[in-house]
Amino acid sequence: MTYKRIHNQELSIIIEQTENNSCLLYDESKDIYNEIKNLLDKKFPNQFKFRIQEKVGIDFFIKKMIKNENFTFVKYGDGELLCMIGVDGKNCDDHPYSLELKKLLEISFVKLLRFYDDVFLADWEDNLVKTRSSYLNVNNLSPKFADYDSFLTIKENINDEKLLNFYKLLKQSDRKKILVGPKKLEPTIEMLDIDHFVEVPITNAFSEYKNISSLINDIGVQDDSIYILCCSMMSCLICSDLKEKNTNITILDVGSGLDPIFSIKTRPNQPDESECFRYFSSILPKNYRSKKTINALNQLNMSISNFK
Repeated sequence: MTYKRIHNQELSIIIEQTENNSCLLYDESKDIYNEIKNLLDKKFPNQFKFRIQEKVGIDFFIKKMIKNENFTFVKYGDGELLCMIGVDGKNCDDHPYSLELKKLLEISFVKLLRFYDDVFLADWEDNLVKTRSSYLNVNNLSPKFADYDSFLTIKENINDEKLLNFYKLLKQSDRKKILVGPKKLEPTIEMLDIDHFVEVPITNAFSEYKNISSLINDIGVQDDSIYILCCSMMSCLICSDLKEKNTNITILDVGSGLDPIFSIKTRPNQPDESECFRYFSSILPKNYRSKKTINALNQLNMSISNFK
């Protein structure tokens, strides 16, 4: 694999809105790009090549939910990329890498970013970004990017109500909602008014990939359904499978985003129980605290048994 090198010079221009609530880029991004391109083409004919690189965040997805417009948010993070380059071992949540998973991740990566215009690839800063860029360049892919932390319950995201507002819209939506994740996230059914819950193993979820896919297919991949995926690296595969069956759906690869709400913290920058309760109290199940305690004890017992 090779990542893109620059031998002469290139100029990147970033356009940001001055008002957070403005819909100008949301509604007119293609027109704005074409205006700039045409202006430069007229002044410097045949001198430049152009490519557009879009990146969006939580405000954009809130607008999508309000307008009932479908989209797919998918994460190929450090675990997925390490698996894709053939590293042995497992990710931070004890989901092991394998040759079969590596191949399927590579296939899904290309399919999702080549064939679907409404897919947004989560973007983050890490020493593996060059590895991701290599996969993009060697496959001639130009994805739309999204803020990696958009849907994560982390301390930075609970300083305002944007994340809460997104989940409120999700809860209030009358579209069919399917959650695919471990049993510890089962209380999300009440929090977000989930219609179907497909349980996956809390570790090595990929070992049940075929069975999980069959259960999802049995539900039916209907227009405008919303899929919330919390099943580690397998989420990328399910994203690709779902898009092949029906492009007119919404897919949220939430990852660890719901963990601190209903389980113990799985990432250093996640808020604690009291912070989660204060922030999400308006949509949490009535018996939230007791369910969280049970889940935490179950996870602790599982960790102790694994240690033995």
